[in-house]
Amino acid sequence: MNPVGVPLTTLGLAPRDAVTLEVRGRRTGRPRRIPILVTRHEGADYLVALAGESQWVRNVRAAGGEARLRRRGTRRARLEEVPVAQRAPVLAAYLEAGRRRSGEPASREQAKWYFGLEEPATPERLTELAPRYPVFRVTDTRSVRHDSVAVWEIAPGVVCIGPRGRTQTNVYLVRGADGWVLVDTGWAGDADRIEAATRQVLDADQRPGAIVLTHAHPDHSGAARELAGRWSCPVFLHPDELPIANGDYGAIRKAAGPLDHWVVLPAMRVIGRRRREKLLARNTLGEVAHTLRPAEPVPGLPGWEVVATPGHTPGHISLFRPADGVLIAGDALVNLRLNSIYGLLSQQSGLSGPPWYTTWSPAAAATSIQNLAALGPTVLGPGHGRALTEQDTPNLVRGFAAALGARPPSQDPVAGSKGAP
Repeated sequence: MNPVGVPLTTLGLAPRDAVTLEVRGRRTGRPRRIPILVTRHEGADYLVALAGESQWVRNVRAAGGEARLRRRGTRRARLEEVPVAQRAPVLAAYLEAGRRRSGEPASREQAKWYFGLEEPATPERLTELAPRYPVFRVTDTRSVRHDSVAVWEIAPGVVCIGPRGRTQTNVYLVRGADGWVLVDTGWAGDADRIEAATRQVLDADQRPGAIVLTHAHPDHSGAARELAGRWSCPVFLHPDELPIANGDYGAIRKAAGPLDHWVVLPAMRVIGRRRREKLLARNTLGEVAHTLRPAEPVPGLPGWEVVATPGHTPGHISLFRPADGVLIAGDALVNLRLNSIYGLLSQQSGLSGPPWYTTWSPAAAATSIQNLAALGPTVLGPGHGRALTEQDTPNLVRGFAAALGARPPSQDPVAGSKGAP
């Protein structure tokens, strides 16, 4: 049911009492999602575990009842487990809702399939069944503000701001010898959100001393100019990215991926040269931009190295700290299934190459993945998806790279992902 149910319930296309339950996995810490029906009983909402002591039940208990419900938006919720003695009326309400939703014949089949009921349920029979079916009451629901964002330390001195949005975009704050550096800046509208997140990490009188961009795509460099102005700091990026960041139309064409060829470049041709130049000029980095080459030290971050990872874009870079194996990979290696429609809609975790539809050279991207795997990263900070901090991260990355082989990122293998709850 999950491959179809999760996106349908999340987008609000399933029955009106269906939602997607999201709870943190008790082993991996990653969000786990499952479609589920909400049962209304005496003015309250309940979730019934039809499979008994299932994985989501154990995850909810391990998370202390903290969860999210998704349907055309997201609500935070606390799930309180209902004592066995109080479950029977909720089970009866679930069966009655099924009868109203599907009709009498279908509801009898459902009662037989899920509860083993050959005859109409009696209160006594449901009381007998109650210990086998955990029930949770939904309490303390509230909308999740769209500008909320997670802030968490993935390694000493490395703080991830994210993941956020449909593509689970991340930016990173990295502590250096004398201050902090921001790696990537999200979309153009993310400046306020990122600045608010930095206040949670930095002292009141501190602000990042530099910004480093892994590449010049708008979901990673969009807020760079605004934040650089607020903080009076420089922005560093690879020389091959600089013309793109400064609106050079010729460079944009040379670095274009399939989506650019299909949509972006035709649109730019339609609007004409004058309007195009005006549009590009509004988003250039200008004088705040400075070049950063792989052989050079990372400004403000002694002990970090610049790793050339071309492919997604010509001048894509990653940052690596050899002392403990921390890798900030940008879009060279992500932990979200961006190359599958279902993976994107359901925000499915899993190691993946950069999205093929915005990638300049799939062959170069595949080579960069092999080079990153050879570093043996112990912590992976991807541009999209949740960071990998597990003990077996080096093996996961190496396994993914080995399975990928010479295939382009649009044919990502399943190997290298981790699916434990």
